[in-house]
Amino acid sequence: MGAAVYGLYSYYWAIGMVGTMFVRYGREKTMTRDLIQFPEKEGFLIPNTFLLGCCNLLIFLLIVILFHNQLDADLSWAYVLLIVSPCLMSLDFQPVYEAHRLMSWHSIYYLIQKFIFLLFVWLIIAFTSSISLTTVGVIIFSSWILVLSLQYREVIIGLGIRIFASFSFSNLFHLYRSNFLIALSCLFGVAYGPFIRFVLNQYADSRDVGVYSAGFQIFLMAQFILQQIGRVGNPMMASVGRVDCPSNKRRLFIRRYLAVMVACALPFAALLFLFPDWIAETFFTQEYAELAETLPLFGCYLIALSIGVVYAQFLISMRKDRVYFTIFVCAAISAIPIGLFLIPRYGVLGAALTLCLPDGIGNICYCICSQYYLRVKKQPHR
Repeated sequence: MGAAVYGLYSYYWAIGMVGTMFVRYGREKTMTRDLIQFPEKEGFLIPNTFLLGCCNLLIFLLIVILFHNQLDADLSWAYVLLIVSPCLMSLDFQPVYEAHRLMSWHSIYYLIQKFIFLLFVWLIIAFTSSISLTTVGVIIFSSWILVLSLQYREVIIGLGIRIFASFSFSNLFHLYRSNFLIALSCLFGVAYGPFIRFVLNQYADSRDVGVYSAGFQIFLMAQFILQQIGRVGNPMMASVGRVDCPSNKRRLFIRRYLAVMVACALPFAALLFLFPDWIAETFFTQEYAELAETLPLFGCYLIALSIGVVYAQFLISMRKDRVYFTIFVCAAISAIPIGLFLIPRYGVLGAALTLCLPDGIGNICYCICSQYYLRVKKQPHR
């Protein structure tokens, strides 16, 4: 695609990632916890969470269509498809599979989607030597529709869920209200992803957006491993967050979980920190040379993230939503002035600093605040 076109793709995808956070409404952080700690509510949580996500998706789609000029985007099929596709990821039943200890089965669906995407993209490139944004959008959208259909059929039939039977506006309002703090914190997460690309697009150009996004994609490859470990650990963390869990068992699990996360992050962090020039020269053309400056930052950030995943899950499992909310929002808000100061002056490097510094510090704060609750031998009744 080249850095400029890839930058446009990344910009549209960044808008879609805002929608992802809005559509999920924080349920990816709390639904596994609720399904494990209150399994009797499964028939209520699953259908109403799905309907909540659908409502949010329709609202967001209407907004991005009406205000496309203000978003500096041309209203086209590429624009719509590349924005809606990441939102579809928010409608999947990942928390349900995690609560039933079927993460590996859910990963098969994720693998199917990736396989379909890569297969069709490379087939088109092989025969035409180029690919358009609209074509990419159609492939991503179609692959997610197929995978979601398979998931819904399995969950609805397997668990006997009736999506529309329990629908009521009072139920939706209950979910909106009960999850407001977590959802609001997730919406502030735009400061770590889409906001950076928006500012880069405003003060630099789409080429810089493309260079930054290329470096961020390398980081995401390493982060993917942490996400999969975090998916396995999340239902276990929800279990040790129960009131009746002994404190010594809880502390032992945290120590082991943390050791695994850091051990898995270290090899990738070392590669990014020690060999950034080799990575940039080997896998990218000369126009991406600037990303070598950002890779060491991503390496350090990966270690902080591996720590933060553990303790963020711990705070949520202990229902310390306000503590998590305060840390996350303070870090996200601080990223805005940092980005507005650094990105116009340092471009791609400033964008990487805007992501790594505030969120890295926030992840360390999760660890510090969690130590108090780990020392408390008996949790108050909830």
